[in-house]
Amino acid sequence: MIIEPLAGALGAEVRGVDLKAADDALWRRVREIFLEYAVLVFRDQQLEPADLMRVGARWGEPCHYPFVSGIDGFPFIFEVVKEESETVNFGGNWHSDTTYLAQPPLATLLHALETPKQGGDTLFANTYAAYDALSEGMRAIVNKLVGLNSASLKVTGGRRKMHSTIGGMKTQDMEKADEYEAEHPVVRTHPDTGRKALYLSRSHTIRFRDMTEQESRPLIDYLQAHQIRPEFTCRVRWSPGTLTVWDNRCTQHCAINDYHGQRRRMRRLTVGAETPQ
Repeated sequence: MIIEPLAGALGAEVRGVDLKAADDALWRRVREIFLEYAVLVFRDQQLEPADLMRVGARWGEPCHYPFVSGIDGFPFIFEVVKEESETVNFGGNWHSDTTYLAQPPLATLLHALETPKQGGDTLFANTYAAYDALSEGMRAIVNKLVGLNSASLKVTGGRRKMHSTIGGMKTQDMEKADEYEAEHPVVRTHPDTGRKALYLSRSHTIRFRDMTEQESRPLIDYLQAHQIRPEFTCRVRWSPGTLTVWDNRCTQHCAINDYHGQRRRMRRLTVGAETPQ
């Protein structure tokens, strides 16, 4: 196994590994580097849906995503497709996955099937580092806050509008987006490392408990801008067969929409539902 860090803040490319053939000892090592780097990139992984399910099970039980239908025979895996004619992409705002659920997934797996000749990268941010970089006074404030997270995407134009413009995905239950809401601490403690990380986003966090949206928005906007500063980030470039696994408990991500006129097709699985603490 060869581990090549992607940046100073987080992320590593792991070479020399066939995840389908990995034994328990190798998986223990993968788990260790996952906790160290938070974003792991594995190249040239030939994974059918059943293989992706087995790999995902190493991190936890599969999680249901409420707004997109799974592929035939595998309800927990769905395809993220942007066609050549489309201009809107999926996941194009900074966020951690499904924070509007009471138990969001600890990890997301994204497997590339078709990728553009150029563009279509994904950015990741280290929310441990973002928390650590706050002043002592700001940490004292955010440590006490609880965020109300909603699936409505109201700040970025609405979930139904966004999904209706992405033709390559089988969407469902758009009318119920407003019903998916959950309160989580703005600073969560990672259950495996014990480190604190920011846990809010401009996309999903609509206000703080006991505060109005108008009162909450300036601080949400500040913390969002703070946690995606360049020194906290890394960039993943995709090619067919690339599998990236990331820790939603201490990262955010954003899919870059810079490949109009080209097709991009990925398979996505989330695993390990946990209650943020």
